Order: sequence, then structure tokens, then C-alpha cells
Amino acid sequence: MNLSETMQDQNIHCPCGSGQPYSQCCALYHQGQPAPTAQKLMQSRFSAYALKQIDYLIDTTWPRQQPALKKQEIHQRADNTHWIRLDIIDTEAGLTTDVTGIVEFKATFTTPEDLKEQVYHERSDFIKEEGRWYFIYPNLRQSSEAKKRPNRNDPCICGSGRKFKKCCMS
Repeated sequence: MNLSETMQDQNIHCPCGSGQPYSQCCALYHQGQPAPTAQKLMQSRFSAYALKQIDYLIDTTWPRQQPALKKQEIHQRADNTHWIRLDIIDTEAGLTTDVTGIVEFKATFTTPEDLKEQVYHERSDFIKEEGRWYFIYPNLRQSSEAKKRPNRNDPCICGSGRKFKKCCMS
């Protein structure tokens, strides 16, 4: 039984800090339900880091960036970091009806080398495509395939659901 299954069985509070049991919070997203907002995705990604659910972290990264991710490096970071707390500072858009959003957060953690608490502070961009929210790594390149400009009749890259020629191309 892995840690997330143990947490569900024991009704333990979710690592994201919502105060809800894990089984009624981030577990829903880790099991496949799309996060309804950018903030919920951020919280579920924090929980995934805390629970070492690397596949979820990859799956919730913007598909145009997924080929550039190095799964082994994510595993190594997760194995060498103890995530303590997530504090959401601010959000801009990112609601159920939006296609982009920003979440500012502080994540408190320790590492085996330095057991003193440290804080990682970031303003993260999110995008919703085909009804799912994705995290956009700020310094990670898109795959070369993803950089190609869409054709006029392709779905727009902004996630509006309209054709590129009727949306961002104009």
C-alpha cells in the first residue's frame, strides 16, 4: 500500500492544507478527476510532490512542455524534499470559466542536508486546454513540435475552443 492509499484509508488531512481529508480533496484529482480551477491544480500538485506522485506531476504539466521533463530529476527532487506547507498568496483568474490563470504561492520545505525550514515563492501560470488545467513551467522550453504555429483551422492555442484563424491569429 502506498502513502496516498494509506492516507485515504486513515482519513488523514490533505497535504495541500485545505483542512479536508485527503480522500475528499486532492485524492480526487490524483485519481483522474480534472481540477476545476488553477488554484485546485496548484494544491493537488503540491500534494503530489509531498506524496511523490510523479506521474501526476508530469500529466498536469502543459502538454507542450511534457517532452522536456526529466522524470528521474523530478523523482530525485521529490525524494530529497520534505514538503511541509502550502500557502496560497494570490490568484488571478483561473476559475472554472477561465482559460488562463496565475497562482502565487509559498511552499515550505526541508531537505536532508539542511533540516531548517525553507520557503519557495513563485507566481505560476496555468492554462486550461480541452477542459483540463495545466501548470506551465516558467523556464522549461516547449518541445520543438509544440513550437510550430498552428494552421488556420486548428484549435486555437489559447484554449478558447475556437479555430486559430477566428481567435488569436486575427
